[in-house]
Amino acid sequence: MKIKLLFTLFILSTCFSDLYSQISTDRPNQTESPFTLPMGHIQIETGISIEDSQSNITTLFRIGIINGIEIRLNSNYLMNDNITVLKKSSFSDFEVGAKFKIWGESNDKTKIGFLTHLSIPTAPEVFSNNEYGLLSRVLISHDLKNDSQIGYNLGYNKYSNYNGELIYTIEYGRSLGSFGVFFELFGNESSNNSSLNFDSGIIYLIDNDKQLDLSIGRGLNNDMFYVSAGFSIDIY
Repeated sequence: MKIKLLFTLFILSTCFSDLYSQISTDRPNQTESPFTLPMGHIQIETGISIEDSQSNITTLFRIGIINGIEIRLNSNYLMNDNITVLKKSSFSDFEVGAKFKIWGESNDKTKIGFLTHLSIPTAPEVFSNNEYGLLSRVLISHDLKNDSQIGYNLGYNKYSNYNGELIYTIEYGRSLGSFGVFFELFGNESSNNSSLNFDSGIIYLIDNDKQLDLSIGRGLNNDMFYVSAGFSIDIY
């Protein structure tokens, strides 16, 4: 029922929109783009992800401070029916960070960036990692023929008293007029966990500054499954 509702809302939204040009966002895929916001731009990227027993509302604020550098604030609001304590929903730990352009102008086929966040244990204990964490990754993309692109990330997450975790993603995306589609593999490796997942989705461009998205993901060696819908806006 939840999946049908999200799909219906997405279709109704796109029926009344026209395409002018594309903004660049870091959702709904797991592969972060090396693109940084121009100086003075503020971008808000938000969405909801629904699993069997948990929903997650994510909101990412991006601010271009100078060309090639943006600062970021990421928040997640979790709702989990399986938590037995009285409080079943809360913000999780906030993340603050920055993205840096390392290589590539708009006409270069290959672009490289670096992204890092500090996870701050601001949430109630049951929703928190209860440790500071440093989340970093290298971002690479290659432009291909036929308005398509391949991108991949390689990163490492480390919390104070936890084992480090290797993060990897690879994605293929293509523009189809008003829409874009993507297919992606992503996962993580640590000393006590290995996860490999797949997701795919569509993106609809409303105008220069607005974007809608709808995606679905599932685990390949685990039982994860989610559906997600979101909206992004660029404010100059």
